[in-house]
Amino acid sequence: MKLFPLVFLLLCFSAKAAELDGVRLDDRVSAGKQELQLNGLALRTRFFFKVYVAGLYLPQKTQDAQAALAMPGAKRMNLVMLRDVDADSFSKSLRAALKDSNSEADLERLRPQIEALFAAIERIGEAKKGAVIVLDFAPGAGTSLTVNGAQEMKPVAGDDFFAALLRIWLDQGPVAEQMKKALLGTP
Repeated sequence: MKLFPLVFLLLCFSAKAAELDGVRLDDRVSAGKQELQLNGLALRTRFFFKVYVAGLYLPQKTQDAQAALAMPGAKRMNLVMLRDVDADSFSKSLRAALKDSNSEADLERLRPQIEALFAAIERIGEAKKGAVIVLDFAPGAGTSLTVNGAQEMKPVAGDDFFAALLRIWLDQGPVAEQMKKALLGTP
């Protein structure tokens, strides 16, 4: 057997992707120097409208929300927009979800980081259908925001800031209830 066809077949099988509602996300991505695995995909709807597909990437798969939140290493939340959303609407929704998923004391303590994120969202303006919004966490560096591959916010320090964001999708708030099982791959 020739080596080239074998290598080609191995590459084809290793480039797997998961798909939800027409959105394909890679099973594995690199975040800095760390490889992350797609833990799960979820569809965010609001008033029966499809808003985005979310993909949670972790160093290792888990079906436990607390384990995902506490897991050391890089993490990524990938959002692919299914409709146009203006910055004001996105900010209001995100603020409400943060409030539903975190204590008032935690939100007050994280106010500078939260305001830095919302300032970046306001600068971006509208997230168009098909836009890829990535929230990356790197230990020691913090949380960064990229839109369609362009960095929109310098990394914001604090492991607890990314955990507060991740609780939007993995805690007990209204957004999390809808998406948690899919992102964790639980029945």
